[in-house]
Amino acid sequence: MAFTPEQEAAILEFVTKSSAAPTPPAASATPPVGEEGKKPVDDGKTITQQAKDAVEAEKAATVAFSQIQDSVKFNLSVIEFVEKNKSLLPEEAGKILGAVAAKTFKDENEKANTIRKSLLDSFLEKKENVEILIPSMQARAEAYKALAESDKEKRSKEFWDLAEVGVALKAGARKAEVLKKINGGDAGDSGNILQNKLLAAADKKFNHSK
Repeated sequence: MAFTPEQEAAILEFVTKSSAAPTPPAASATPPVGEEGKKPVDDGKTITQQAKDAVEAEKAATVAFSQIQDSVKFNLSVIEFVEKNKSLLPEEAGKILGAVAAKTFKDENEKANTIRKSLLDSFLEKKENVEILIPSMQARAEAYKALAESDKEKRSKEFWDLAEVGVALKAGARKAEVLKKINGGDAGDSGNILQNKLLAAADKKFNHSK
């Protein structure tokens, strides 16, 4: 997948920071007084354990890099999401993005979590946006609102589908109303069919079926 210049710059910055390591001090040619004959400190790890530690460190670095990639893509795509759905989102959604743009974050992950939490708080604050969700998602919305502020931010990615699916269901409800008017007050099964399609798409995107 090709990245935009902004994505490449953010990823490059992360890689540069994470790969940078302090230069070890040069070994002294003359051992300190009283240190002659001492053996290097043994951390007690076998070669096998050291190798396992190296593998785990590589896995952690891969996961961290993947998270940065996801956050970069989200931080760029959410701008279009808000603009496209401004009539379905709370009116302050655009202001939220403006406030975030004016702040400095330690990395793209922190920025993404701040955006998601802020938009989720705004969206789920309105009763109508919670009521349009299916019962299982309504329960998750209440669980999210009960979290501490710091946990909302840390777990914002886990709950972000509530906003995306909620917006899609609101759009679907409006289409169903249009069909209802066209059909003289009866939308038939069109509304339910559309809702089922939207929920199926959400299951696939957010891996709910796993």
